Amino acid sequence: MAAAELSRRVVLRNLGLAAGGSVVVRHRCARANSKRTPSGNKKELVSRLKGVHNFLTTPFLLNYKLDADGLYRNVLVHAKANPEKMVVVVAGGLGELFSLSVVEHEELVDAAVRGARGKVPVVAGVGGGYGNALAMARNAQKAGVDAILIFASPYACDGVEGPYHFLRDVANSVEIGAMAYPCGNSDVWPELLARLAELPNLVGFKDASGDVEVGRALGPLVGEEFLWVAEGEAHAEKTLAAGAGAFTTAVATFVPQGCLEFWRQGISGNVETMKQVRQQRIAPVVKLRSIKPGYGISGIKVALESLGRAGGPVRPPQTQVAYEDRAAIAAIARTHAETLT
Repeated sequence: MAAAELSRRVVLRNLGLAAGGSVVVRHRCARANSKRTPSGNKKELVSRLKGVHNFLTTPFLLNYKLDADGLYRNVLVHAKANPEKMVVVVAGGLGELFSLSVVEHEELVDAAVRGARGKVPVVAGVGGGYGNALAMARNAQKAGVDAILIFASPYACDGVEGPYHFLRDVANSVEIGAMAYPCGNSDVWPELLARLAELPNLVGFKDASGDVEVGRALGPLVGEEFLWVAEGEAHAEKTLAAGAGAFTTAVATFVPQGCLEFWRQGISGNVETMKQVRQQRIAPVVKLRSIKPGYGISGIKVALESLGRAGGPVRPPQTQVAYEDRAAIAAIARTHAETLT
C-alpha cells in the first residue's frame, strides 16, 4: 500500500477514534486533476510558509479609497528588514477583506507582491461570495503570490459538505498553494480538512479553534506537506510545541523580531521562555489595540501612521479611533516598536 494512502487511512481512523466512533468516508466527487501542483512542491512551499504570519492592515485614503501605494511601502519595510521566516499576509480579516471589491483586491495583491520583491512569501486572503472568491484567487495567482488563504463563507458553515465544496472549488481554481480557513463548528474540521488535504495544492489550514484538538486529530497529515497555523499568540502557546508550524499575529508589523523569537522558542518546545518573550516583547504593543473596544484594526492603523507608515481610516462598519485616543496609541507604538530600516 502506498505511503500516502496509508497516511490518509490512519488519519481517518484517528478521526473516528477522536469522535468516539467511526467516520464515514463520503464519495469524493469532482476530484482534483492529479497534475495540478503548487509552484515548486508541497514540502518546499510548506517550509517557506513556516514561521510568523504577519497579517497586515489594508491602508485606505481619507475618502476610503484603497491606498495600494501605501501597502506597497508597508510590505517593502518587511522585505528589507526581516526576510527570514516572515510571511506577509494581505487581505485577511485584519486587512478588511470583506470590504474589498474584486478590482481593489487585484490592485492590493499586485502591490504586495511588488513590495515583497521576492524576499518574503506573500499570502493573500480570498473570500466573500462564491464568484468573488474565485475571481480573487485567480487574481492572486496572476499577481504572483505564494499562496491563498481561503475564508469559508460565513453563510455556508453548517456541517462539512457546504464548506468543503466552497473551499475545494476555490482551491481548485488556481495552481498555486492554498490554505483553508474553515468556519462553523470546529468538531467537524478534522473531517473537512482531511478531505481537503487530498487536493494537490492544499498546503495547510488556519486554526481558530483556540486549542490543540483539531491539529492532533489530523495526526500524520500535519507535517512537511500540510501546515498547521495557529491563530494568535495565546493559541500559539498551546500549539507550536504540539506540531503547529506557524502562527498568525497582528503586531509583527511592529515587533517582527520579538514575534520570530516567540515562534522559535515555541517550535523548540520552550514554552516558559516563549511566554516570557510574549510578556516582555509582544504584550506591551498589543495594548494599542485595546485602548477602547473596537480598536482592533483601527488602532494598528493609527500606530502605523505614528511611525511614518501607511494606515488611514477603517471602512464602515469598523470603528474609527477617536481623536482623543490617538496620542495614547502613538505613545505605545513609539515606545515598544522595534526599529525597522
